[in-house]
Amino acid sequence: MKTTIEITMYGLVISFAIFFFAAAILTAHFFTPAAYHWTTNTISDLAAQNYDNAWIMRTGFIGFGILLDIGIFLKFYQTKSINPADVLVIIYGLAILSSGIFPTAPFDGSTDYSLTADKLHSIFAQTAGVSLSIGVLVYLLSAHGRIKLFHLLFLILIIGISALFGLSKNAVVNIDYGIIQRSLYLVSFLWLLLVYNIKIYKI
Repeated sequence: MKTTIEITMYGLVISFAIFFFAAAILTAHFFTPAAYHWTTNTISDLAAQNYDNAWIMRTGFIGFGILLDIGIFLKFYQTKSINPADVLVIIYGLAILSSGIFPTAPFDGSTDYSLTADKLHSIFAQTAGVSLSIGVLVYLLSAHGRIKLFHLLFLILIIGISALFGLSKNAVVNIDYGIIQRSLYLVSFLWLLLVYNIKIYKI
């Protein structure tokens, strides 16, 4: 088996989408108030309602969703085929984009906010997680050999880290939400980078 890096326009766009999102996160952290801590507060909190600098992270969510989906549509155009797993990644991108449009509740305890937007944010966040997980599963089912193990590893990681949210909420494990969410994004983005930029050929 030979591993090669395939430089394609869609791969570059998807890679840029990830780096754009990462840059938004890093930039947003420079403007957080004392009440925000990266281990206990989520990335979604950086885009929360009634937060003056929320526009930075909201731009990250929206920009990532747009760029990711442009990259997938470019793949459809360049390969002249539509992969069902990629359609699920498009849904993932749309869900991330929508979570930036509908921000979560304020993290400072304020009660003056839109409950509808907060609920929609939760729905889109869950939709993003489910659609990406199913997308990885579809890639797994269509893969062969070592590639199948690759997708299986990431599927286990994504589902496992996602399960930690519920375990942490019920005090089964003592891991802060901020750490869990950042770990989930890291694993998800690594999968996206590898899937759309790395190809393994039989020789």
